[in-house]
Amino acid sequence: MKKNKIYLKEWIQIHPYVAVQASDDYFAELSNRLYERVVLDVPDEYRRKMALYAAAYLEDLVSGLGLWNSFIEEHTKLYGARLPFYEVKGDYFVGEPNLFDLCFIIWNTWQKMLYPHDYIHPMMPEIQEQAEKWLPLLEEAYEEAPENEMLTDFFKAPGSEVEADRKLTWLFGHTYLTEPAMLPYIARVETSDRFIVPTGPLALFLHEWIDLLSDNQEWKQVRGLYFKKPSLPASVREKNHEMYQKFTTYTQGNKLVYLEGYDELKRFLVEVMKWQDDDNHTLPEMKQFRNFILMINEEKGILLAKDICEYIADSANPMYNQKEAHHHAFRLLTEATLCPPDLLDYCIQQEKLPDAVIPGSENKELIRRNADFIARHSLLYYYRGD
Repeated sequence: MKKNKIYLKEWIQIHPYVAVQASDDYFAELSNRLYERVVLDVPDEYRRKMALYAAAYLEDLVSGLGLWNSFIEEHTKLYGARLPFYEVKGDYFVGEPNLFDLCFIIWNTWQKMLYPHDYIHPMMPEIQEQAEKWLPLLEEAYEEAPENEMLTDFFKAPGSEVEADRKLTWLFGHTYLTEPAMLPYIARVETSDRFIVPTGPLALFLHEWIDLLSDNQEWKQVRGLYFKKPSLPASVREKNHEMYQKFTTYTQGNKLVYLEGYDELKRFLVEVMKWQDDDNHTLPEMKQFRNFILMINEEKGILLAKDICEYIADSANPMYNQKEAHHHAFRLLTEATLCPPDLLDYCIQQEKLPDAVIPGSENKELIRRNADFIARHSLLYYYRGD
């Protein structure tokens, strides 16, 4: 199949400037050499994206931008390993092109592609085969590629208000690491919301990215970047505390309760929580669902999840079904709004999803080690938002 050349304009589109830099011709040509070696069966738009992102990764390394190093630094801090999924061996050299870096970039790009596809298993042989085709090109380019001086220490200081806005706009949704995450949303995110929507493979807020990229305190002066979560009114906190007391007294300290059917839900709300027995308080719209989980938070009050009891392995949950969990528990990590974020975080931290696997796989350990990352990567705001 004849491939259309990647032109300089396409390369510039994933950069924070429009004036061509001295190094751009080199990296645009590198993108084409990578593109010629793409063998994955994906739409051409994404074959091009993969090549562009791999070239931008190399540009990041040689120019001192710091995106990739910030990503692996934070992943190491969170999970004790440089990368998700891939076992990095002793020959991994930080700051140089690596095989499993490329595997991750390929997987991250592929998984976020906006065409219908199943969840991409990160250990698919095709991913490493593609990375192996690219690595020699990037190793050679690492020795000879010119630095993009525009990107060296790009995030060290915010600069003027206009410059800070340009840098943060690019970081939010247009770099090779953050663009895949934001592709479905970027057109709908208001400028004022960039600071409260997490981005990139680790679903980091912009201020978290900046803390990794720079220790310059001038960033603290950018209005809205270091946002504060709104506090609940005292009356609401008091009411939620009262609910917490009733809930945990009944459950003997357990913050979760599993209820089968609407009648059990209604009974709990009326008899335990002392809510009024009328349609405004007993959630009659829930009659269509099979089962429920209620979770109490002393500040936030009660959250409710429906029709997921089968997937959560808990000694207090009589509805757990190992076969159903094997087939469907992975959905909790990847489908927005299926499981409330506080409950999902609890299930991950307490290892309540032991039978979750990527559909078509049997590797439970891969999910156990990477569950929080998968949830961040898949759900973004729907996991890290409040």
